[in-house]
Amino acid sequence: MFALHVSDTHLGAVPNGLLSRARDVYEVFKETIDIALKERVDIYIHAGDFFNTSTPPPEAYVVAYRGLKKLKDRGIKIVAIAGQHDIPKKYAVSPLAILRDVSVVDVIAIDSIVNEEMDIGNKKLILYCVPYTFKNKIPSVIPSREGKAILMAHLLLKDVGIPSPEADISLDMVPLGFHYIALGDYHIRTVFRHRDGAPAVYPGATEVHRLSEHGEKYVALVDLSKNDVAVNFIELQNVRPWIIIQCDDVARCVNNILENAKTILSKGKKKPLAYILIEKIKTEILSNYLDDMVSKGSIEYYILSSSEQKNGEEIKAYDHSYLEQLEHIDVLKILVSILGEESVARHLLDLIENPDKQLAEQFVNFLRNNESIVKELEAKIKKSSIQEMAKSSQTFITNNGGKSLRKLLK
Repeated sequence: MFALHVSDTHLGAVPNGLLSRARDVYEVFKETIDIALKERVDIYIHAGDFFNTSTPPPEAYVVAYRGLKKLKDRGIKIVAIAGQHDIPKKYAVSPLAILRDVSVVDVIAIDSIVNEEMDIGNKKLILYCVPYTFKNKIPSVIPSREGKAILMAHLLLKDVGIPSPEADISLDMVPLGFHYIALGDYHIRTVFRHRDGAPAVYPGATEVHRLSEHGEKYVALVDLSKNDVAVNFIELQNVRPWIIIQCDDVARCVNNILENAKTILSKGKKKPLAYILIEKIKTEILSNYLDDMVSKGSIEYYILSSSEQKNGEEIKAYDHSYLEQLEHIDVLKILVSILGEESVARHLLDLIENPDKQLAEQFVNFLRNNESIVKELEAKIKKSSIQEMAKSSQTFITNNGGKSLRKLLK
């Protein structure tokens, strides 16, 4: 009995804001389907963040449906749990529910922990499926002693070593008795051993979404036929390669990128994405060479980053990748600074992230029931408009030597 363990496919993502990178995400997902078929697995398990958002584009649904249907047509069982990206914030349906409704998934856990028993061949498999919002319930999930028990969970373990408030569960908190622990959320392939010997595995994301994640990407082929579960990793071939170099000389930098790109392309890989940390050289000169590489097909895209040391801190001075910067913008903070009212800002942010008639009606009712807030906002807007008019008038008068309007209009 074999399982293919996949996670963090993030269908619908557009890394680096490029259409070709969106295709990369879809192509590597399709590769996981091909691997499952080639290896003749019995079950395909997805450990969360199937989609990149709770409102993915239509193409994401099409790619997901077609891929999963191939597995269903071959009798392969499909189990998926919701990661935080699969879960809508309010009053909406998870995209995973659509896959369930069109009958291309056998078991899905979205808003509850799901226990499912399957007979595959002459083996009994018991799945304990824990979606992201129920990760804190893991210590109370007690496995059966009959059959092979698999825990599926989407969470960032403390054991990974990332200082984050999201990392609030450790592997020691997982009860004894599971034969395999299938994890999702952490994007880099990582293997732990539970205290009873069971492998706890992050196969990692199927594509590179951030610089820190660059490198080979994998799916886990899990042999459940023996007492001791065996895990083999299969490298995904459709992942976009990266070239990462530090550059303080234009000629040497260009030659380095070209040589690396030539090696990558000779292996039948995709055109690489180049990330260059520049030091003490003119960005414009290097950009001209890089633009030429893109036009000639040597590289797919490039990101230039410049940093300098100041008081022991690294300060990013230039980054060609605009979307990477946007990931770190606190939209709520910006709205609060503009409006001066956090409750209104939160309502607006909900509408921006999830346009919905019901949310709009709630916002209107909120304003109707909070007359004082509305008056404050109106006063703020009026004051801002008067100040802007005064500023414009002052600029007009200054630019025209203090002449009166009456004389100017003659």
